[in-house]
Amino acid sequence: MTQIVRGALGLLLVCVAPLFPGVSAAAPGDGIVGTAHDFSGLGNPPTGLCTFCHTPHRAQTQDLLWNHQLSANTFSWDSVQTIAGTTYPTFQGDTYRGASAKCLSCHDGSVAVGELMWWNGGTPAAPLLNTTITGINQSATVTGSLGNSHPVAMPYPFNNTPSTYNTVTNGANLVVTDWVADPTVLGIQLYRDDGSGNITKGPAVGQAGIECSSCHDPHNGPTVEDVMFLRGTAFGICSKCHIK
Repeated sequence: MTQIVRGALGLLLVCVAPLFPGVSAAAPGDGIVGTAHDFSGLGNPPTGLCTFCHTPHRAQTQDLLWNHQLSANTFSWDSVQTIAGTTYPTFQGDTYRGASAKCLSCHDGSVAVGELMWWNGGTPAAPLLNTTITGINQSATVTGSLGNSHPVAMPYPFNNTPSTYNTVTNGANLVVTDWVADPTVLGIQLYRDDGSGNITKGPAVGQAGIECSSCHDPHNGPTVEDVMFLRGTAFGICSKCHIK
């Protein structure tokens, strides 16, 4: 069985090792070629750079033309509320419309990396199908627990205004001046929930939220100086949202 070593818990349960020995990492901002998200060449015939994660036909979801089986886990945290009174969210990986469901379809430790919907004119066969992931604290994520990890699918007070996102509203004790009003100008990606479960890229006042890809850019990493596809350095990215 082919194994691809993955890291686990984190905002985007990130990769910690190269997929292909001998492939040098891309320069900052150069895209996914040569990074841990470069699956090109895997399988026989080899897959392309984009078609491992996205397919023009028979996708799992129309959103992003996602080519990977989604996790059936329901994800949650081990705390009930933040100190501001915001309820920690839950979401089910195979029904949630936010970007984090796509990230966790590979990074939650329960779905094989090769569980693709469409590849080479059909469903993939072994060894591609049996490609698995292992990583730190994998057993915690198999059950859907994201405890001790930064929350996602969570409202963000964009323009210093409380939001409702994924049915959760910023808590009554929220101090909006503790938050950067518009972190998107600093490179953070925010999302909008229109209230019907439709989540799209780009914030709106009162409807903004964060996903894994708010802080991680899976297509362009390392974007600054970090191997974890962060939208900044590990020492500075927190201050792009939090004023401390």
